[in-house]
Amino acid sequence: MTNELGETIRQTRKQMKLTLRELGQQSGLTVSQLSKLENGKQRISVDVALKIAGVLRVPVTSLLSAPRPVPLGRRSITRAGTGTRHATEGIVFEVLCSDFRDKSNIFWNVTITGRSIEETGGWRRHSGEEFIQVISGVLELHSRHYEPLVMTAGDSILFDGEMEHAYVSRSDEPARLFMSNTTLRNPMPELPDIAR
Repeated sequence: MTNELGETIRQTRKQMKLTLRELGQQSGLTVSQLSKLENGKQRISVDVALKIAGVLRVPVTSLLSAPRPVPLGRRSITRAGTGTRHATEGIVFEVLCSDFRDKSNIFWNVTITGRSIEETGGWRRHSGEEFIQVISGVLELHSRHYEPLVMTAGDSILFDGEMEHAYVSRSDEPARLFMSNTTLRNPMPELPDIAR
């Protein structure tokens, strides 16, 4: 998947009319590191994928490789408030337990402050499945196939990430969620046009 990943990054960067230098400046990564990724000479980590996904406005799961067999007995710990933060419009994602390279899920603490689909960055879709559990506040989950779903503390949902979806906070306080996304099991055939 490394070559396909590199081509996906390159094509998306070019669609956004960004040079490697501009992507590097906006993501905090070096031109050398980005070049290695685009040319399939370096594997991508969750932290690097988060930085690139934020600039390119694509789901981080679209940049992560398929999981490989892993040794038994590994563990990953994230202390409260120490996860890598990825802030987008109206939403803050805090990635949890990100130090495994080959894994089948990404786990997040998510804080949603946006009060409309536009305020939270618009519609999203990605490969794999998405699980959400509301920890506090009120979440309104929008999807292209269903009526908006209002969820309160303790409610949870699992859905196909390929279905376009969006999040909106419907309470005075931000909606706080626990989220999990499955990573790609097969290379993504084409990056969906979600950078709207």
